[in-house]
This record gives sequence, structure tokens and C-alpha cells, in this order.
Amino acid sequence: MDDNQTQPTDQNTPPASPASNQQVGNEGEKDWRVEAEKWMHFSRLHETNWKKASAELEKLNKANMTDAERSVAEAKELGRREALESIATQRAQDKLEAAAAKAGVDLTPVMGALDVSKFVADGDVNTQAIGDFVAQVASQFAPPKGPKFAQGLGIGPQGSSSAGQLTRNDLRGMSPREIAQARKAGRLDALMRGEN
Repeated sequence: MDDNQTQPTDQNTPPASPASNQQVGNEGEKDWRVEAEKWMHFSRLHETNWKKASAELEKLNKANMTDAERSVAEAKELGRREALESIATQRAQDKLEAAAAKAGVDLTPVMGALDVSKFVADGDVNTQAIGDFVAQVASQFAPPKGPKFAQGLGIGPQGSSSAGQLTRNDLRGMSPREIAQARKAGRLDALMRGEN
């Protein structure tokens, strides 16, 4: 190096590592980990510089805008934010309904009064808060154990078909009038079907 040439600044040189000048093997190959660290350093440096330059450009563009252009830009940004919030709220409602259905909780009676935007944080759905809410509701309003629907809906014989029915032996000691009354009351149905 010449004496007139300046050393690179700290910012432009990658972090020094003890193995940076070492050779690996007898073929003279470079240590690729050191090489990768060097390029990662430069990548981060350029990304930081790009972000600074972009911010400065944005400031200059805003400073050079007319009032009308500034109003249009603000309106666009406001519309974009509102659209993202609306989409995030809809996604939160969908995830809440899915989590409730999975837990077996019916939220339809309270869904109209429920503020779903509480489950949105920084424009993204907070699935942890949704899970906690559904678990809390499920524990407080757990459905009773057992069948959901009434049993015995008249869908066929329920229990013994001969309960309260008369047999042939019962008929032997009865008068014709008593037999007619038993038939009217339905106590001879099983006998008439041939079950007894």
C-alpha cells in the first residue's frame, strides 16, 4: 500500500476475526465462514444506508409537495390504513368463529355486542388473545354433558311394546264389555299384532 492511500474507514471494513488471514488446506482455499461474515457485514451496512437515504428522499418529497398533493397523499395513507384495519378485523372475526367452533362454544348470541377489534394488535390478528377468550367462555358456559337432543321422539318403539298390554290369559276372565273397553284404551294392540 502507498503511504498516500488512506486506510478504509471502520464502517467499510468487516469485523476482523483471528482466522481471516488463515488458509484452509493445502490448496489455498479461503475460509468460507469468514468470507460469509464479511459479505453479511457489507449487506447490513448497505441496508442501513439505503434506509437512511430512503427516509431522506421521503422527507424531501414531502417538503416539495403542494398542499393538494400532500392532501391526496394523506388521504391515500388514511384509506390504506382503514382498509388494512378492516381486513384485520374480518380475519380476527373469522379466527374467533373458527376457534369457538373447534371448542364447541356458540358465540352467535354475543357476536353482535362483541368488539372483535380488541383481538387485532398492530394490524395483525392476536391469536393468543382469541384462544384465551374462547377458553374462558368455554369454561364458564360449558354445555351440559349428555345428549344434545331429546331422546324418545316417537321414532319407533321406545322400551317394551307389551307394557300395559293384556295377554290371552287376561282375556279369559273378562266380559265382552271389559274386552271392548280394553280395546278402546289400546291395551289389546300387542295381542292384535300377534306379539303375545
